[in-house]
Amino acid sequence: MNHPISHHPNISAVCYSTKETQANSMDIGFNVEKFGIEGDIVECGVAAGGNFAFMIIGALAINPNTNRTFWGYDSFQGIQLAGPNDTEQAGIGAITHDVNVPAEDLLVSSGVTVHPEDEVRNNLVKWGLWDKVRIKLVSGWVQHSMEDQMPDKIAILRLDMDIYEPTAYVLRKLYDRISKGGIVIIDDWALSGVRKAVEEFWQEIGITPEIRTIENSTPIWWVKG
Repeated sequence: MNHPISHHPNISAVCYSTKETQANSMDIGFNVEKFGIEGDIVECGVAAGGNFAFMIIGALAINPNTNRTFWGYDSFQGIQLAGPNDTEQAGIGAITHDVNVPAEDLLVSSGVTVHPEDEVRNNLVKWGLWDKVRIKLVSGWVQHSMEDQMPDKIAILRLDMDIYEPTAYVLRKLYDRISKGGIVIIDDWALSGVRKAVEEFWQEIGITPEIRTIENSTPIWWVKG
């Protein structure tokens, strides 16, 4: 796919990722459309909307009339507090709060990557994407918001929530809805809590996927068999 990221400097400016990761988001959006992988495109942890936008751009590049829905889940309050399965507070470093409390008590913003829903929507409008596809922004901690707002079928599931608990929750909630040939992207593979959540999930369902990496970047991805 011919997609110089330099064509989208305004989007790149708000991404918490390398240019290679941004290109990967675009490529994967392009390829699920090209190969007709069924389902919607989902990101949990959209932040300012950068990689979410690149997946939309990729899909539109091959099919300007795509009928997929693009789901963006986020607290729109920032990253939640780390829990007992995390070894750091993403974007901050050392954990300074008590992690041995009920999980519900950790659904509090750490103050990192706070992007209100209106800001994300305005970004998508400014980038010319809001009216080109069906976009559904779902506000709240995923442990609450996903209970009654989920796609039926998924072509891409991109997880970028930085913390063990929401990562584990979403994998258990949505993995069965991913189509054969669908893509799972784990943006925060370098964070031990996220990696633990993913590896435990693989063991739980008995899979050893072929991991793909991205040059100069820490995310991984795999194709669901």
